[in-house]
Amino acid sequence: MDSEFIKRAVELADLDAVRVALYHNTDDPEIEALPRAIELDDGDRELLIDKAVSWLEKNAGPGMPEEPPLPRLRKLMNLAMKEEMGDLEFEARQDLAAFKPFPWTAGWTGTKPDLPEGFKVAIIGSGFSGLAAGIQMELLGIPYVILERRSEPGGTWSRHRYPDIRVDTISITYEFAFEKNYPWSEYFGQGREVLSYLTHISKKYGMHENTRFDHELKRATLDEGRNLWMLEVDTPKGPEILEANVVINAVGAFANQRTPDFEGLNDFPGPIIHPSQWPDDYDYEGRRIAVIGNGSTGVQLLAPIAEKAEQVYVFQRTKQWISPRPKYGDPIEPEIRWLLDNFPGYWNWWRYMAIAALFKTHDQLVPDEEWQAKGGYWNEVNDQLRAFLTNYIHEQTDHREDLVDRLVPDYAPFSRRPVVDNGWYRALTRDNVELVTDPITRFTSRGIETAGGTLHEVDSVITAIGFDIVQYLWPADWIGRNGLSVHDFWSKDGPRAYLSMMVPNYPNMFMLYGPNSQPLSGGTGLPIWYQVWSGYAAQLIVKMLEEGKSSVEVKPDAHDRYNEALDQEASELLLMQDIGAPEKNYYLNQTHHRLQMNAPWYGPEFHRLCTEVNWEDIQIT
Repeated sequence: MDSEFIKRAVELADLDAVRVALYHNTDDPEIEALPRAIELDDGDRELLIDKAVSWLEKNAGPGMPEEPPLPRLRKLMNLAMKEEMGDLEFEARQDLAAFKPFPWTAGWTGTKPDLPEGFKVAIIGSGFSGLAAGIQMELLGIPYVILERRSEPGGTWSRHRYPDIRVDTISITYEFAFEKNYPWSEYFGQGREVLSYLTHISKKYGMHENTRFDHELKRATLDEGRNLWMLEVDTPKGPEILEANVVINAVGAFANQRTPDFEGLNDFPGPIIHPSQWPDDYDYEGRRIAVIGNGSTGVQLLAPIAEKAEQVYVFQRTKQWISPRPKYGDPIEPEIRWLLDNFPGYWNWWRYMAIAALFKTHDQLVPDEEWQAKGGYWNEVNDQLRAFLTNYIHEQTDHREDLVDRLVPDYAPFSRRPVVDNGWYRALTRDNVELVTDPITRFTSRGIETAGGTLHEVDSVITAIGFDIVQYLWPADWIGRNGLSVHDFWSKDGPRAYLSMMVPNYPNMFMLYGPNSQPLSGGTGLPIWYQVWSGYAAQLIVKMLEEGKSSVEVKPDAHDRYNEALDQEASELLLMQDIGAPEKNYYLNQTHHRLQMNAPWYGPEFHRLCTEVNWEDIQIT
């Protein structure tokens, strides 16, 4: 490539990733001395670009550096953020740049033991978490089967096909760390590309041939005498019973859609569509459409639908903080693709910097009483974000007060899941889009009636109202010791687990993305957590097999202590305060008024809990 092409590539790139990758390759003290990209002056920026172009002209080519020794790796990570991180943070972040072939996976402590005859692990689901569990079993050489109720891998990315579905975190962080430099076509991958990626992973790493598609688990019963799980499965050939020594549930939190419950639903003659069941043949051009909900899904699909529909009514139930993302919807430029393929280390450090931007998100969640005493709302960083997002709403709606007054939330940012804007605010300014904030009273044969008696005439309804995330492991039933159903066990105050993964009385059963699993902060993307949790389960399975035992589970008192500490930690965070509007938050169990979806811990601390097994909490027999 000529110098001008290379220069364009560097100028388009993440200059922090360029800075660290260049220093990684050169040890140039002038590069080491440069500040972060946001603080570069014109001279510094020119120096960095010129040195990067010069080095690439002589050295560009495929390849990835080996992982540096830990002291040097830590130096490079500190250089990336221009700050000294603590030991806890280093332990949690040292694999984010993904130099190792298979980060966050467990191995045998010595020679692999002879496995008991017929030993098998059953993995339920072949989405992201199921594939993470599958690759872990592949690496250990443990026989396994994946049971997938759909006809293809992909989980939620197989089910959801609505317009403009895509990831809302940059693609290089929404991927497994063992698949290096996957050639994403966009900065934020569209749904069909994510599905292609997961199919690629399933086939490349051996999981596809170990998957039984169109197999839906209906009931799992513990055979206590043999320490086996008996799995009742619906298959294309009829019901079957399969046996498994260990079961890893990877069914996800978004498996059971919410059903609309409005008066007169049966009177409405048109299609009522949940985005997870989007009809392939649904043509919305020229239609009059109601979109109920403005969470991530409702926001994503509005703009493309509004471009073709005759009229769209947006029924907003809860105001959201909706934020922009640079390059959202943009293709990855040829220059950046070349840089990823020919600048050794750039992919690693771009990945790291994309995650590093969220390292301090926990600061958004904790109160600052001194700041509040001075008239602040929650704390300084959260209030700054509030001001930025409020101004963004004004700008995107052309300062229309009739919209702004109904869009700015009265609760603090970061108390709910952040929603990414793909033109939702701009779509509300279109002549054929109307924002409706009056509550829905009933459906009629002509449309939707709201409080006050206004009838909104529509011929189609899209119910972007989300999922019932409290229904973990649903609709399958799990029968543990003494005939106890897990759903009965959870009836007291909702689903709970130890480290989100283990439930007492259910030995050899793990959950990935279980109750209180999704970290609130820390920056690490969910695919990494799927690997972390799979690695934790694998550590326990390895120890059980190496010791010649057949059962592993969490002790009841350890489970209870963990959840007591979890509730206490959660009680102090923004989500549980009035200022965070807990009554409007799907992260919370509204019946039992407690945090249900998330792990409240500081991200690196939760990583430590999920990677360093506390063997005193575990019983192996």
